[in-house]
Amino acid sequence: MPTKRPRHRRRRRYPTGIALGLCVVSGAAAVLMVSVPEDSDGPPVADPSGSPASDGVPDGDRRHGTEEQSSSPTAPEEDEENPLLRSVEEEVDTADGDIETVPGESEVMGEGPLTTFAVEVEQGLPGSEEDFAGAVETILGDPRSWREDGERSLQRVDDAGDADVRVLLAAPDTVDELCAPLSTNGYVSCAQGSRAIINQNRWVSGVDHFDGDLETYRIYLINHEVGHTFGHGHVDCPEKGAPAPVMQQQTLGLQGCEPSGWVDLEG
Repeated sequence: MPTKRPRHRRRRRYPTGIALGLCVVSGAAAVLMVSVPEDSDGPPVADPSGSPASDGVPDGDRRHGTEEQSSSPTAPEEDEENPLLRSVEEEVDTADGDIETVPGESEVMGEGPLTTFAVEVEQGLPGSEEDFAGAVETILGDPRSWREDGERSLQRVDDAGDADVRVLLAAPDTVDELCAPLSTNGYVSCAQGSRAIINQNRWVSGVDHFDGDLETYRIYLINHEVGHTFGHGHVDCPEKGAPAPVMQQQTLGLQGCEPSGWVDLEG
């Protein structure tokens, strides 16, 4: 019989050194700045007290669609064989507000200094929390994610209090609350210190300009927000037709790039 799960209330190559991420918030600017000590033995992880970083700030509350995206997006059929496409559910506005860690641990994935992560889910959301946790583990464990060619290994743990990074799936209202002072407007996700906060509606519906490729969007969404917890800021599309960098704000547009979710396409 499994023990009762702990309950938690809401409460690359990229250069090391100083990473800056700039997000526009109602005409003002919020800056994510993470300093990496010169004598650090491991890869950078954001200070939990650091400023939040979002995937951009849309105009107004867009939680149920825009002029370009219908209010009832059609998600692809669930693929039970693909862990990245399970739990395709309806959009929501709110859930219970209680946050729990999804039990489960993984082997150490990759080589190099260890970064641990836990997966959290707001209770009351539709879909399976185990499906979300499995997708996060699959994405972060892939060699094309933040393992960075041997510079970092990752391991999923089920004690969020001891994890270096927490990945949370939450309803739009909860995302708005946890991401403040950023204005996520019920639509985008964000990172707040060492926690990557994923908007349920983006997880289940993606965005229209990914042309129905929910798998790629989910890979991008996890890697992008976890990238913020590692201290990486936003970048632009390098050239038309190129794969979009994972730290580009692909939720809001592709700038001529092609959708892409991986940190290192070569793996």
